[in-house]
Amino acid sequence: MVRVATPLGGPGRVALVTQGCKVNQYDTQVLLERFLAQGWELVRFGEPADLTVINSCTVTAGADADLRRLVARARRASAQGRVLLTGCLAEVDPAGGAALPGVDLVVGNRRKGELLALLAGAAPQAQSFPARVGDDPITRLDGRGRAILKIQDGCNLRCSFCIVPRARGASRSRGAAETLGRARLLAEHGYREVVLSGIQLGFYRDPDGAARDLAALLEQLLAGTRDLRFRLGSLLPRHLSPALRALFRAEPARLCPHFHLSLQSGDDGVLRAMKRPYRQAHYRALAETLCAELVDPCLGTDLIVGHPGEDAAAFARGLDFVASLPLAYGHVFPFSPRPGTAAAALPGGGTAAEKAARGRALRELLAEKGAAYRERQRGRRLAVITEEQGAGGVWIGTSENYQRVALRGARAAAGELLAARVTGTAGPLLSAEAVGAGAPV
Repeated sequence: MVRVATPLGGPGRVALVTQGCKVNQYDTQVLLERFLAQGWELVRFGEPADLTVINSCTVTAGADADLRRLVARARRASAQGRVLLTGCLAEVDPAGGAALPGVDLVVGNRRKGELLALLAGAAPQAQSFPARVGDDPITRLDGRGRAILKIQDGCNLRCSFCIVPRARGASRSRGAAETLGRARLLAEHGYREVVLSGIQLGFYRDPDGAARDLAALLEQLLAGTRDLRFRLGSLLPRHLSPALRALFRAEPARLCPHFHLSLQSGDDGVLRAMKRPYRQAHYRALAETLCAELVDPCLGTDLIVGHPGEDAAAFARGLDFVASLPLAYGHVFPFSPRPGTAAAALPGGGTAAEKAARGRALRELLAEKGAAYRERQRGRRLAVITEEQGAGGVWIGTSENYQRVALRGARAAAGELLAARVTGTAGPLLSAEAVGAGAPV
């Protein structure tokens, strides 16, 4: 942690904003409920506040640029308020975070649990990341009809481009019994879906020994709850084990057939340069197996263009490979050299214009795949969690196969699980009619 101003006491008005992944979103909600428990008043980000907390990301250069804009906006809204920076940028580059104009206090990830005590002037205690995931229970996620539950944090890989192990530490997990208790608590507060999240979910190991891996944890969650369905966050291909796939076959109403399998590159040479623990053949076999075992599952991925070692030929091979996969969506990022990573100083990857052209080509391909996947949903019956109401009484929600659905004819409230018959597509949405209660859980 870097102190750059006298810490603020409290309580007062607090605004919180999150950059990045679902794990960061979960961490922000933990902080929010701690602030509320101590009597702070929550205001929207961009409104005058005594304290603005920015939970930062630093995975890409774009995230760093967005952070500078967030700090500037917070300072404009609250000239006399304080701005506190936490999260991944605060962990890997606290001095750089403190140097941002307008930042008053920086608290890294390993000390995020001490944040309110530090505001009150306490001396920092944590010297390293904790040995397990443990935090205060949360009962809601503002603005979300589906709950996030962090069960794992940190990463044991050393991919050449990635700063996350420095930002988050080594892999650690939440106890299985505690995870079940948190899931039940979320169900008691009205949630019908829980998204199990982590930095590398497949590294999950119960620190108390009751659940040996992610599949065993899911078995306990299914047995110990009734009115919940579960969705997994991002996975490495090697972590989608036969036991895990068997659970998805056995529980199609309660385990969402949605798999975000990070690819990063479709070329084996670039995958070697990235130090990724799989190759084309493994990824293709897994994707084809999932499509054979489940009913039209939704497969998504992440891709990087311009990593050192990617030339025009490597990109063309990767593009052809992506074209051959049964993907429903994907996220494309230009390579961002992160100081302290193996790839930061390596040459190659193409010019800025070449990287931009590659990104466009991949996005166009993925858009075509997404449209084709949505078109295949016509006539299907899906189970939709209602999340927000649009014009004309239309509810917008998320189906088990991760499709955004515009649902007509539903008399519902936010967070309900409804059955819907898909009638067509409307851009990035499916159009559907409500036909009753959702899939039995």
